[in-house]
Amino acid sequence: MRVLVLLGCAFALGWVLSWMYYDTSTDAANSGPVGATTRPSTSTATSPSTSVETNPPGQPRGANEAASPVSVFDVTADRLRRGEFEAVMADYPVIQRKLSENDSATYKKIIIDHAESLRKSGQPAFARALLTLYLRQEYRDVSALLVMARIYQDANDEMQALEVLFQAKSYAYTPELIERTDQAVRSLVRNYNAQLSARKDYIAQLNLYKRLTELEPEHTGHYIGLAETYLALGSGADARKALELTQHDSSVADQRSDIMRRIESQIKADRHYAAAVSMRTFGNQFLVDAVLNNARDAVLLLDTGASLSIISAELLAVLGMANHPTGKMAWFSTAGGRIEAPVVRLDSLALDGVVVENIEVGVIAEFDNNQFDGLLGMNFLRHFEFFIDQNENKLQLNPH
Repeated sequence: MRVLVLLGCAFALGWVLSWMYYDTSTDAANSGPVGATTRPSTSTATSPSTSVETNPPGQPRGANEAASPVSVFDVTADRLRRGEFEAVMADYPVIQRKLSENDSATYKKIIIDHAESLRKSGQPAFARALLTLYLRQEYRDVSALLVMARIYQDANDEMQALEVLFQAKSYAYTPELIERTDQAVRSLVRNYNAQLSARKDYIAQLNLYKRLTELEPEHTGHYIGLAETYLALGSGADARKALELTQHDSSVADQRSDIMRRIESQIKADRHYAAAVSMRTFGNQFLVDAVLNNARDAVLLLDTGASLSIISAELLAVLGMANHPTGKMAWFSTAGGRIEAPVVRLDSLALDGVVVENIEVGVIAEFDNNQFDGLLGMNFLRHFEFFIDQNENKLQLNPH
């Protein structure tokens, strides 16, 4: 009996082992040999010769699929349209390493063209954000810098645009790029200079040409512009110095001669009208002699911080000067604090023959000293270009 049981168990065990062997052999046949790899199928579609890997939108990095440059271009353009600028520029170095030279240029152009389209469609902030990311990796890209300069110009930040243009100019290496950057600089300077001249913003104009002579010292046109600006500011001496730096360039000879004639005319005019009023020191300030209503002498303390000139009531009363009440009251700062006082109008106030007529002055009861009769304030001085020469104790006055 025991023998029969043992034979039955052996038979059952053999049957189970045979079934397991058959199942394992079938799986192995279906999957191929252990360690074997399958080769991806090769597409027969016509495309550029270089293949690259990229991450399709929404697919995590690392799950790359082989793609042609054409598909990379399409994917990149789509991601740019969705505003995925940081993602595009994060993949940029890897993609560029695998592109041919021509395909690399096309890939860069897609990014720059998208920034330009954003600028033109009234989205400068997005255009600037994209170019900022791009220029961190391609800081010498002249085309991208030219677009960035136009973004600054659109925002009326011409000085920053100028800095970017000269950066582009330093990287331009082909005749075409050199011409493009040069034309962009000339156009910006011409247009910005016209704007500043129209609103007579000579200080901004002076800053423009000073910076241009630093950025491009070999360009004589900038010194002509600098001389014109100094002349408009009434500084013939500085204009002449700027012109001296153009002597070597015969192409600006006519402009130089014209400006020199105008400098001479201005100097003659200044000699005819200029007044050098003597001053006397009074502590850290100065006293000047004045004539009121073309009849009465007065000593006035020069005070460029006072908006309105002041006369003492004692002087007006003692000298019996004619004056015209205005009905106005004004606040004045004195040693004793702020006080409110009446305002009158004088027929004239003159310094060394230089006259301002119908000038308003405040009338204060008295001053705390007997050294002067009032203050000469800015409502007199604003009629002139003035310079306080402390070395010579002179108040230089030139009528506007």
